Amino acid sequence: MKIDSVQDCMNFFKKGFPETSPKNFRTQLGIFFEEIGETMGQLQASSPEDEMLITYLTAAIVQAGEHLKNSDGVIGIKDRVEFLDGLCDVMVTAVGAARHANMDIVGGFAEVNRSNNSKFDENGEPILDKNLKLIKGPNYSKPDLKIFV
Repeated sequence: MKIDSVQDCMNFFKKGFPETSPKNFRTQLGIFFEEIGETMGQLQASSPEDEMLITYLTAAIVQAGEHLKNSDGVIGIKDRVEFLDGLCDVMVTAVGAARHANMDIVGGFAEVNRSNNSKFDENGEPILDKNLKLIKGPNYSKPDLKIFV
């Protein structure tokens, strides 16, 4: 039976982090911003205004991500329904952006899931850093996304 890609991703997190905690949440938010910053860093501006905004926002998002990953404290959620709606909207708009950039995000996501699942150690266990970020194990293989672009 083939597993849905979103469920495969959730299974990765459940295996890597059987228990959740405020620190896990804070670190994952930091990684989330880090990935948005990396994505924005690949944009090519068509005007000085675009360049300024891309540069400024990328730096701010990367800095926020680093702060979240490397500091303590509890980040709360004001409205859990609205927060989940925002996360779902991020997923939907990411698919839309890939579609309009003529990229195969379905195939790419499956390949990233494959790569993520290769991060576990030889016993299939997660390896976490001091900030509770899952790091690459000895069997890790980078995703090959060339055929999806």
